[in-house]
Amino acid sequence: MAKCPECNARLTITPSVEIWDHIFCDACNVELEVVDKDPLELEAVYDFEEDEDVLDDFDDDEALESWDLEDDAFEDDDEDDW
Repeated sequence: MAKCPECNARLTITPSVEIWDHIFCDACNVELEVVDKDPLELEAVYDFEEDEDVLDDFDDDEALESWDLEDDAFEDDDEDDW
């Protein structure tokens, strides 16, 4: 009997399951992927494209950090030009 790696609920897996097949846990609704058959190993699938807000926030933070570093460098150059 397999268990969901996210919520530990019991899962019924068909014997015909293959590596890379996707199944869903009825208890927590997470999508799982078969990464190994012997022994059976399941991993949660995270689709980052669906959660674009998280990626946008991450990109904005990186942009701000690099902007601050570049902005300091440009301030020194701009003072010389004026």
